[in-house]
Amino acid sequence: MKSFLKFIDKISELFAKVSAWLIILLTFALFYEAISRYLFNAPTLWAYDLSYMLYAAIFLLGAAYVLSIDRHVKVTLISDYFSPRVKAIVNIILYLILFFPAIAILFIKGIDFAAFSWRIREVSATGTWRPPIYPLKTVLPVAMGLLLLQGIAQFIRSIYILLGKEIDNGS
Repeated sequence: MKSFLKFIDKISELFAKVSAWLIILLTFALFYEAISRYLFNAPTLWAYDLSYMLYAAIFLLGAAYVLSIDRHVKVTLISDYFSPRVKAIVNIILYLILFFPAIAILFIKGIDFAAFSWRIREVSATGTWRPPIYPLKTVLPVAMGLLLLQGIAQFIRSIYILLGKEIDNGS
């Protein structure tokens, strides 16, 4: 089981590294746009589209890793006072009631969303150069699949804590 959980963590980490490289690409694109626009009075046609596409991919592809290191936004005001076993019970309940249903729906609908976009070879309606948007729409089901896998790993860890068994924490 430990090797399975570590494998899921490694997949999340790999996609987080991809996200990190996309941040560098985004920075260079925005830097180029700023220089082009303000020094040469020649704004690019592509910077706006590229920036929102890269930012969306960075945000989505990094989500599973953030879950794996337990850095998602959450209300800890009360849970900080809980014992590890009580936290595990709360986590198990919340994963079952909120997390798994929501992420599963986003994953399934995201597949339909991306497949339709690929089928019609969808392009962006916001930019002048009308870039293809179907690769970006593919990121949603990929990211939700990764988040679902990482959620399963975190759920299993909570069960182990509840049972009082030793297992890595994923960090």
